[in-house]
Amino acid sequence: MLLFIAAFACLGGFLFGYDLGLIAGALLYMDHDVRLHLTTSSSEIVVGMAKLGAVFGTFVGGALMVEFGRKKAIAGTGMFFLVGPLVMAVSSNAPGLSFGRFVVGLGIGASAVCVPAYVGEMALPETRGALVVTYELMLCLGMVTSALVDWLLRNVSQNWRWMVLAPAFPAMVMLLGVFVLPESPRWLVVQGRLSKALDVLHSLREGGVSDSPDTSTARVERELMELWSAVEKERGEKMMGDDGGMENTGDHDAVDAEEDTDTASASHTTTRVIRAAVPCDDPYAQTPRKGGVPRATGVLATTTSFLKTLRSVLSESAQLFSKSHPEHKPVRVAAVLAFFNQASCSTSLVNYAPLLLRGAGMRSEADAVLFASLISVCKFTGVLLSMFTVDRAGRRPLLIWGSVWCAVSMFLLSAAVANAKATATLAAMCLFMLSFSASWAGVFWVLLSEMFTMRWKGSAMASATAILFATGSLVDFVFLSAARAMGGGAFILVGLICVFAGVYAHLSVPETKGKTLKEVQRGFEVRPGSGSGESGRSFGGFDFESFSRKFSASRNAYVAMTEISHAGENAVDGEDGGGVGTTTMFETR
Repeated sequence: MLLFIAAFACLGGFLFGYDLGLIAGALLYMDHDVRLHLTTSSSEIVVGMAKLGAVFGTFVGGALMVEFGRKKAIAGTGMFFLVGPLVMAVSSNAPGLSFGRFVVGLGIGASAVCVPAYVGEMALPETRGALVVTYELMLCLGMVTSALVDWLLRNVSQNWRWMVLAPAFPAMVMLLGVFVLPESPRWLVVQGRLSKALDVLHSLREGGVSDSPDTSTARVERELMELWSAVEKERGEKMMGDDGGMENTGDHDAVDAEEDTDTASASHTTTRVIRAAVPCDDPYAQTPRKGGVPRATGVLATTTSFLKTLRSVLSESAQLFSKSHPEHKPVRVAAVLAFFNQASCSTSLVNYAPLLLRGAGMRSEADAVLFASLISVCKFTGVLLSMFTVDRAGRRPLLIWGSVWCAVSMFLLSAAVANAKATATLAAMCLFMLSFSASWAGVFWVLLSEMFTMRWKGSAMASATAILFATGSLVDFVFLSAARAMGGGAFILVGLICVFAGVYAHLSVPETKGKTLKEVQRGFEVRPGSGSGESGRSFGGFDFESFSRKFSASRNAYVAMTEISHAGENAVDGEDGGGVGTTTMFETR
């Protein structure tokens, strides 16, 4: 059930990959269309506009998630993937192509925010990594499919138009997601629809909706109560922030421990109370909006409400980078990872692979398109490998070792390009893509789905993903010119960036393998009085502050137990009747 949901939701990833693959092949044939008048600069603009559109699309996706929920947001992104290819297919000049690519980019950015968040909220902690990587796997499948379709259309008249139009067909399927996908239980809890959230959890965890609350499993009940507890906590923090930023001076760990104890003791009676208190016949009847205002209805009201939400997402995104913000640390880590993800030229290498092979001495354009598809196959293989390792080896080791092999691959590619060896160039690009896809490609989306609380997830994911696509757009705009001007030296520079990426992952990225979303987010929380906005001191993944807190808690517990024991002994000495009972209690324990 979860795999089907993840695969269908990740159609946005498939279309993203399809766009990456198709432009690589279509660009060769666009050069021969005299009406387009493509130059090196205009080719870079056509390629880079998709990433530029994705920068804005991330904020649109964040607003769609907040305003309409996860599944409607995913279905809505299909409209961009439908309109963009139609615009490109009928274009007769570079500006028309660029505009169509920009529209497609809006869909790429929106789906890149919505899909990982949705899948991450649906999955269990022990399988979350593998399921979120499904997005990247579908992206690779799209790349492979588009490369093969481009090759099959090589002899068709006006072939590049058919190449760019092809993604419109899977986009129609993506629009059906609103009828196929269940809503995220976490979003349903935020909306107050607890009964519906419980039914969705049953369908995910047990394979079918439970008609009677008496048949609920303890795990489903506990998961629902954890969601409710986390959402209420975030809602309370939001209210305190709106009232002027009240400082929490209590013992953070004590509160968390109390929450965990309460959650663990959740009973079937609690579930029955939830079902009785929150009827689900009218999905919005029990769902007041901000400030108790009912959800807007009608096209104009809905549009106005969405624009307000979009403005709120943009405003909150700007606040996230303040050092005093509670999400500052995870946002900073996500932003740096996003930069390194695209600064390694991972997507530019795919976009310009046929041109690089032609420049390295491969004579036939058809051969260049066909052999460039091997890079997509390597990407698919790498992501498939990461699905089986991300929840076993962990996120952090994959990032570190992936950076090492990406750097080695880029240094080899530099030598191959400098000596104009087409076979060596292809081999180096394949090695790079295999290394990158087995590590950074999927792990980034896994971390992005885990790091942020529900209160800030829409804005935080939009900000990080916007940085990802902004970096990718900039690289796409200059990649071809830099490769032609610097030759192999350009890839030495990229190799050094990969080295820095590995060093950063070693020093700053925490391990999240096997942890619940609540545990992951708690590890990033800013502690009161920390001053610097950091969650604690760490080295090599060891958190000294966390160790200190746990040690102090254990010591205090020991002292308290010793005092109780002494009190019991004194009671035995002083009182005969009560002393017997007290002594028996301690002897039994």
